[in-house]
Amino acid sequence: MPKKKAKQQNVSKESVVGSSNENLTALKDTKDSVEKILHQRVFFNVFFLGMVREMNMGDARKRDTEAQLIDQLEEAQIDGKLPVTAREEDTVKLNVSRHGIKVLDKKGQEVLQRHPLHTIAQIIQYDDDFQHHNVAVKIGQFSKTVFHCFVFQCVSENQAQNICQCLQKLFDAVTMNISMDS
Repeated sequence: MPKKKAKQQNVSKESVVGSSNENLTALKDTKDSVEKILHQRVFFNVFFLGMVREMNMGDARKRDTEAQLIDQLEEAQIDGKLPVTAREEDTVKLNVSRHGIKVLDKKGQEVLQRHPLHTIAQIIQYDDDFQHHNVAVKIGQFSKTVFHCFVFQCVSENQAQNICQCLQKLFDAVTMNISMDS
């Protein structure tokens, strides 16, 4: 079986230290950009493949958690618990905001799922064996070994990367906002 391509976006955090006018201006600019990120809402048209309940990662120290997650998701596809290819009727709108992820019907009128930001333990983008670009959203407490996983199929690798980057920027903005308020 070929090696899976898993990617997790890393966005660097910059901190502003000191009290010069230049640093105060940078701090204001940082606060403004954090506020802008926290108040944006981004929508993506994707396909909802399904959810795998109570996935058990076991001892994550033995192996990379991303590889374990992808293996379990593909196992669920082989077992028929998760479709391999999305259908047109699986189209949903994925709304990413400071409140987390909201999944809406394709018209954007009915809320199908809500995943508050604090419940999202991990998000990864990967290409499966069928060359589909997927995003897996791990829901649960980061320190626990059992969680639920929601899988979305994207129209391109770029779209999958954008979803991960958008969520990463929100996490960074929330943590930066908390540290600036302290």
